[in-house]
This record gives sequence, C-alpha cells and structure tokens, in this order.
Amino acid sequence: MTNRGMDAPPLNEDELNEVYNWVDTIPLSRPKRHIGRDFADGVLMAEIVQHYIPRIVDIHNYSLAHSVQQKQYNWNTLNTKVFRKMGFQITQKDIDAVISVVPEAVERILKVVQVKISMFLDNNEQNQIHQQEQPIEIQQNQNKVNNKQVPNNKSNEKDLIIQDQKETIEILELKIQKLEQLVKLKDSKIQQLMQKLQQAGIK
Repeated sequence: MTNRGMDAPPLNEDELNEVYNWVDTIPLSRPKRHIGRDFADGVLMAEIVQHYIPRIVDIHNYSLAHSVQQKQYNWNTLNTKVFRKMGFQITQKDIDAVISVVPEAVERILKVVQVKISMFLDNNEQNQIHQQEQPIEIQQNQNKVNNKQVPNNKSNEKDLIIQDQKETIEILELKIQKLEQLVKLKDSKIQQLMQKLQQAGIK
C-alpha cells in the first residue's frame, strides 16, 4: 500500500533529546531498550497516540510483530485509521525505514506525531472554548436553526461511520490476503512433500 504522505524531517541533537524525554513520560506496555527495534512494529506508536487521543485508536488492531508483513500491516493501519484523522500521513519510504530500523527513522516520525498530537488537542480545546464563549445572540440564532443543523450532523455522522467501515473492510481484506498467501504456501509445501514421497516409492 502506497501513500502520498509527508516526509518526516531530520532532527538535530536537541530535538532528538526532546523526543527521547517525551517518550519516557508515556506509560507503554513494554520497556524501552532500543528505540528503533522497540517501535519497529508500530504497536508502541499506537499506544502513544492512544495515551493522548484514546477515542481515535483501537489498540486491538495492533499486535506484536516479528515478520515484515505484519509490521507493514500495523503501520498501514496506523496511517489510514489514526494518522489520517490527525490530519497527516507518513510516506511508505519512512514506514520501510522504521521497519528496517534505520538510525533515527522512528525518532523523526515520533517528532511529527508529537507535533500533530499537540495541534490536534489544541484545535479541540479551541473549538470547545469558542462554543462556550459564543455571545447569547449567536447561541439563540443557532437554536432557531437547530432543526436544520440536525440533518447535517446526522449526515456527517453517517459519513464518518461509512468511512470507518471502509477502513475496517480494507484491514479485513489485508488479513484475508495474508491468510490466502499462507494457505498457498502450505499447499505448495504439501505438494512438494507428496512428490518426494512418490519419487521414493511411498504411496
């Protein structure tokens, strides 16, 4: 799966230390030993976003991974279901670099995620303050047109539900493809074994 995401920019020494200190303040499910390897499968990245914005992360979508295929699946899920809701996506190049444990690859993405989390939370807070501080006249006008706004809100909710269902279908399709590949691989091994047995004169 490819995307037209943003390239995570390089970091200087101060920015790297800031990222390390930030990560140390977040409770994670496993201890950090080597940050590149620890974050390679995307699980801890999902946990970081969940810590700050729990409503946009379903942590059950991410499982501890050793294979490149499962790591790709975790990162693609993060990109489409989480990062996109935060207003950005990372490139396949950066995903590959993190999975391959390229030095400072995950630190660069962590910095982007840190900034985007801050922006996301600030925007939500500003929206809430704006709603609370609206003049009485504006609130009264909004009440007058409330009946017109309800269909729009329902329409937006339906759009979000449809989008979420589409993303879920994409994830399920990836899982099905993975299972089909495993079945084909096993069938191939069985056929090879049968051929060897036949060649050896065993029926």
